[in-house]
Amino acid sequence: MRAPERSLRADLAEIAALPVSVEQRAQDVLEAFRRVVPYAAAWIGVRDPETRQHRPVATQGDTEPLARYFTLPEADDELEQLGLNRLRPPMCASDLPAPLAEIHAWGEYLLPAGFRDGFAMGLFSADGRHLGFISLLTDDPAERTTAYSGIVETLRPLLAQALDRMPSLAAVARLTGDAVGGVVLTRAGATLPLPGLPDHPLLAPGSVVPAVASEHLTGPGAHASFLCPFAGAAGELVRITVLDCRDQPPDHLSAVVLVRRRVDPRGLQLADLQVLGALLHGWRVEQVATAFPGPPLAARLHRMAAQVQARSPGHLLLHAAREGCYVPPALWRTS
Repeated sequence: MRAPERSLRADLAEIAALPVSVEQRAQDVLEAFRRVVPYAAAWIGVRDPETRQHRPVATQGDTEPLARYFTLPEADDELEQLGLNRLRPPMCASDLPAPLAEIHAWGEYLLPAGFRDGFAMGLFSADGRHLGFISLLTDDPAERTTAYSGIVETLRPLLAQALDRMPSLAAVARLTGDAVGGVVLTRAGATLPLPGLPDHPLLAPGSVVPAVASEHLTGPGAHASFLCPFAGAAGELVRITVLDCRDQPPDHLSAVVLVRRRVDPRGLQLADLQVLGALLHGWRVEQVATAFPGPPLAARLHRMAAQVQARSPGHLLLHAAREGCYVPPALWRTS
């Protein structure tokens, strides 16, 4: 390995480990490449597999033609046809299966902008998720940017680490200390495995819990929790914690959803927690009284407030919302 490549590898390893945004890491990657690879323009983009859209997270030089190309609905179709959505070696412009003028990206956008050569490479996580692309372009074929494609390919795992938010989300999940299962929720409501945590029946396909969790997303960085009966825990309650991880520019990862160990409801019965869930979800008093016959609702709320040492039924509801001490109506039948 030549000295410039060793230095570049060391730089990328350091960048990939930085506790900063994906955009900052990606921009640092391009700065590191510029010291070794001759190019006129560079683009690192993240691909959203659910919308098939590409969002730039770092650019250098005149990448406006690429930006316009990637706004096209058919852009991802062409990339699929060229094999760039699969794990494969970097694709150099000179290796494309048709003359550049016949490739839409080149014929309509890159050639008119003065670019004459370059290469693109897909970036994939260790577990096979397609994270995005890196494209390096030149307007002077004599610069031989494509001669560096092999070096860039050997650095693909480090490039992928710089783009992948999943490891940092897993690290945040570990901070809770008592999670017994977890997934990452996508914008479309699908779930992805969370590294380091096992699967859990409450988060399995077909479970209503992820859908309820998505209703608790209030803004990037926010968190919420609620309780859920779990038959696998001898009828006990477990806590569901939702960490809102939406980051608009980069990707489709939306939230971390954790199942945490059984909780002590401080003497409140399951029906009490369901009443609180109904009220916090906007049920009218008449609806609650019909669903939970027995003592008048006011008396019930005063009794619950006393049990959790809340000053009034109003403070009881604030406590329940703040502490996640309630069972949402959609989860009443999970046990």
